[in-house]
Amino acid sequence: MGKRIVFHIASLTGGGAERVFVLMANELAARGHDVTLFTWNAEGPNAALRSPTVHLINFGLPVRNDRYGKFATLKGIVRSARLFRRLDPDAVYCGPEFANLVMTMALLLARSRAMFFPSFHAAASLPASTRGARIATSWLSRLAAMRTTKVIAVSAGVGHDIMARGFPKSKVVVINNPLPLATTSQRHSYAWQEKLAAMGNGPVIATAGRLVPVKDHRTLLQAFAILRAKRPARLVIFGEGPLSEDLHAYAEETGVGADVLFAGYVNDPAACYAAADLFVLSSTSEGFGNVLIEAMAAGVPVVSTDAPHGPREILENGRYGTLVPVGDAAALAKAMSETLDQPISAATLKSRAADFDVKKIGDRYEALLGA
Repeated sequence: MGKRIVFHIASLTGGGAERVFVLMANELAARGHDVTLFTWNAEGPNAALRSPTVHLINFGLPVRNDRYGKFATLKGIVRSARLFRRLDPDAVYCGPEFANLVMTMALLLARSRAMFFPSFHAAASLPASTRGARIATSWLSRLAAMRTTKVIAVSAGVGHDIMARGFPKSKVVVINNPLPLATTSQRHSYAWQEKLAAMGNGPVIATAGRLVPVKDHRTLLQAFAILRAKRPARLVIFGEGPLSEDLHAYAEETGVGADVLFAGYVNDPAACYAAADLFVLSSTSEGFGNVLIEAMAAGVPVVSTDAPHGPREILENGRYGTLVPVGDAAALAKAMSETLDQPISAATLKSRAADFDVKKIGDRYEALLGA
């Protein structure tokens, strides 16, 4: 018998956690459950991925710089509690951390008896900036640990982080993020493709992710400059974010501006991977690393920093792609060059990516309903 299930994510922007929740909502709805995707702000490219079988509830709260502000947050908690009283769900999945904390409060206010499955998608978070915020976060985390049925960690490393913060081991379950169902490129012609072709010859190195400090695009640009001094190559960076202007300037400063394309956010991953000869992840921290399995599923060789925690687990300690120290541009350049010369076979990469098939991950999410 199908369950009434709510998936909550704060917004539907272009992040990995947002994509995971839409995919899981779609998958459980396809299995006959009554699924609602509930968000405080439904704007963003991941909204287009929602299946028509998934109900959408959008509070339409204004968001600035990925934040809602204190007043809007309190308003959102109260409205969420009212929604839970009306929907009376059997289970609530939510994430990442902000959503986990506010949904804990909403469920308690609603006196809901729903099973509660908060999920954590990043390595240990940075400490809060003020003493009051640290106290509030610590208190809410303890409250969430008590209210939760099971807590989902997207990698074993994230699971260890969660337990270190007070979640009992018996409540922590590791469920990796899903690989989206295989798709082909939408066969559209994009301006970035024409720009990339106009940059000349040489293998194409790609990366994808928000232009934010944790993705450490500066080290990637340094590594590319080292590589480019020895061989022809092109670098395309997919993503948007607050560091866009600084990274454009840094590419010019390092002398590779003419060989680097900032393509912006592209909601056609198949087209992005189809253009790449090599995919590189340069993050300083990565709870999982969805883009690695997406690239591997497309048969594209990968190189990654050994960022805590996901890349090492995905690549099985370097079996499926070279791991280099975080922030080491020379090591990254060397790994990029060697992988271009001796790539792992596409068949091997695709076989590993299949371990994260959306249906396999859907089985794990659905099994929690019997917790």
